[in-house]
Amino acid sequence: MALRELTAAQCRALVPTEELRFSTTDEVGPLSGIASQERALAALRFGLEIQKPRFHVVVVGASGTGRTFVARSMAKALARTRPTPDDLLLLPNPARPSEPRALWLPAGQGRAFADAMEDLYGKIVEGVRNATEGERFKQAQGRVHRRVSREENELEGRLKAAATDLGLELSRSADEIQIGSATEGEEPSKEALSAIGTAVEEFEHAMIDLQEQAEAELRAEVKTQLAEAVAASFGPFRKAHAQPTEVAAFLEELEVAVARKLRLLVDEPRSEEGASVPRGFVVPTLLTEHAPDAGAPVIELAYPTLATLFGRGYSPPDEGFPPEPGFAVAGAIHEANGGFLILPATALLKNEQLYEHLKACLLAGRFLVPEQNPSYYRGTAQELLFPPMKLDVKVILVASPGLFQDLHDADPEFSQLFKVQARFESTLSRAESFTTYPSFLAGFVRDRGLLPLTKDAVGELIFWGGRLAESQTKVTARLGLVAEIVTEASYLAQRAGKAVIDADTIVAAQSEQRRRGSHFRDQVHELLQRGTIRIETKGTSLGQVNAISVLSDGPISFGRPCRVTAVVYPGLLGPVNIAREVEMSGPIHAKGVMVLTGYLASRFATARTLCFSASLVFEQTYEAIDGDSASSSELYALLSALSGLPLRQDLAVTGSVDQRGNVQSVGGLNEKIESFYDICVAKGGLTGTQGVLLPASDTDALMLRSDVTEAIAKGMFHVHAVATIEDGIELLSGVAAGHVEGNPGVFAEDTVFARVEATLKRFYAAMRELGR
Repeated sequence: MALRELTAAQCRALVPTEELRFSTTDEVGPLSGIASQERALAALRFGLEIQKPRFHVVVVGASGTGRTFVARSMAKALARTRPTPDDLLLLPNPARPSEPRALWLPAGQGRAFADAMEDLYGKIVEGVRNATEGERFKQAQGRVHRRVSREENELEGRLKAAATDLGLELSRSADEIQIGSATEGEEPSKEALSAIGTAVEEFEHAMIDLQEQAEAELRAEVKTQLAEAVAASFGPFRKAHAQPTEVAAFLEELEVAVARKLRLLVDEPRSEEGASVPRGFVVPTLLTEHAPDAGAPVIELAYPTLATLFGRGYSPPDEGFPPEPGFAVAGAIHEANGGFLILPATALLKNEQLYEHLKACLLAGRFLVPEQNPSYYRGTAQELLFPPMKLDVKVILVASPGLFQDLHDADPEFSQLFKVQARFESTLSRAESFTTYPSFLAGFVRDRGLLPLTKDAVGELIFWGGRLAESQTKVTARLGLVAEIVTEASYLAQRAGKAVIDADTIVAAQSEQRRRGSHFRDQVHELLQRGTIRIETKGTSLGQVNAISVLSDGPISFGRPCRVTAVVYPGLLGPVNIAREVEMSGPIHAKGVMVLTGYLASRFATARTLCFSASLVFEQTYEAIDGDSASSSELYALLSALSGLPLRQDLAVTGSVDQRGNVQSVGGLNEKIESFYDICVAKGGLTGTQGVLLPASDTDALMLRSDVTEAIAKGMFHVHAVATIEDGIELLSGVAAGHVEGNPGVFAEDTVFARVEATLKRFYAAMRELGR
């Protein structure tokens, strides 16, 4: 393909708004699917529908392509057709209070059962209160007290009679027994005191026995009443919950445990509170619940942590105390059980323990308590509060293409679990955008309460989508970026008192967004305009060519013209990349420079060794350099230095090169061309000869600004498409390249290559004289 100059129409593909069959987006139905993503939709549908272990889904795509929105929508639609999962309760475990057991009940029955157990606990507490404080207990207590009082009086009477027989007088108060002589003024005999002392000891032992018998009788009465109260509480409840068998077995075991615990509490030393049963000993914890016929759950967790993903538990105050109801809070993995769980891969992988434990749960097919997580343990006892439980959940992992590839390469288990890849493309065809963009925008502005868009505004957005995609035949599928512009445009339109968003408002919103993020770009542009960073836009220069790089400042990318210079001299080093020598060059740029040696060898080393050295540098660049989009520029500078022919400085160059001299595609073309145009305008205005050389294979990527295409249409700025280095060097030097097809090493006289050949011969001879 020969050198050709592009017309203004070839540099900008306008949108035929007459093909948009509406006046405003109010007339358009919302987006129901993205036709261009059919392969992703089919893969996603398969991954969600197949109900086999380890067939989890990874949704791959750039942010803004609708990957999460579509995954969520499809999961919800499918979930409505799936059975509703059971409610999950954590039952008290009488045998091991610190290890509750899992119980599944049909959807909607979990809360009813938990409430019923709460009522049962209330009846048990009331029964305990009646057995220890009720009228029946008080009657038994009075009866025992009266008997004890009567027997106590009889014992005291016998003791006093014995004292009288011994000539002693005995009186008894609440705290002590006083003994004295019955005859005033006489001292009691030792024999009498010894005898009465024995009688007092027997009296006190008898009183102790009497009190113990009374307490035993009261305990027996309390036990009887408690047993009756437990039976009265559980009896009707067990009949009402005879099914399912797991509940019946639990209630039977719980009744025995409650009765045993109450008996033990009665036998223990009495406390101020009396006998009681902890609430957590009876009442279960409702971990998850679902409305009947609601379908399967779809849970999306934007910021997963150990607690939000796997739940958390609250430690009881001591080892023997059963956890209270509500001690456990469900995580997203519990809530999604029986349905779908949507997770962002980036947030998940920020915590390696989180990712690894999720894999362990999915590989095991059951919930496992995370290790070293204190929220699941009880103080120093290290006893788990969450029981293992079955898992039936479909995980949908949302990842960028780069992250997906990294996971696939680094973790063999990842591919074992996530067997289905649904990849969302970053672009869609321009023809499809005429239906996709209006439908998406119609639904978006309605959902967000924004102003409707005119068809001219939609056309402007389609053009902008093509610019983002760097294509005249495709547009970006990152509709989230389009939505950001529409949101800002709606604000501007409302502020201006407009009823709709028109094309001018879209352009204004784009301009405002670009202006806010262009601090760095403006600073660089000012340095170029003032000449602090040297760029020549007129005349010629030996061994120097204008290249264009792309810089980024956050989300904003812009072109930056820079000078590439080459100096040659006899030697054996070949092209030396100065940036690489000072460790400012990335591997791709270093590769591009090494390709130059291959090109020169294919042209000029057919009969002898290349004997030259050259230094190549991007002048006045202070940031790291990478990419090979300037390798053609470096080769032009090198050919200029070797041939002695100066190159035009009113032209800038972009494009990589292979070893055969073919100019290859690069990115960022619109920003590169526009940046050189802006510098030419700023440095004295357009001369009519200025322009840019770009790869011929990249003409489809051109979506230039209107002011640039207007200058092209007037012949004041030029865009040249070059296919080979020969095409480019002829335009830059004004001299024929001189390569004769099929005759390597043979060049026409007075051509660029003939001059290069002469210089290389001279260098070769100089090196021979030096004996090298």
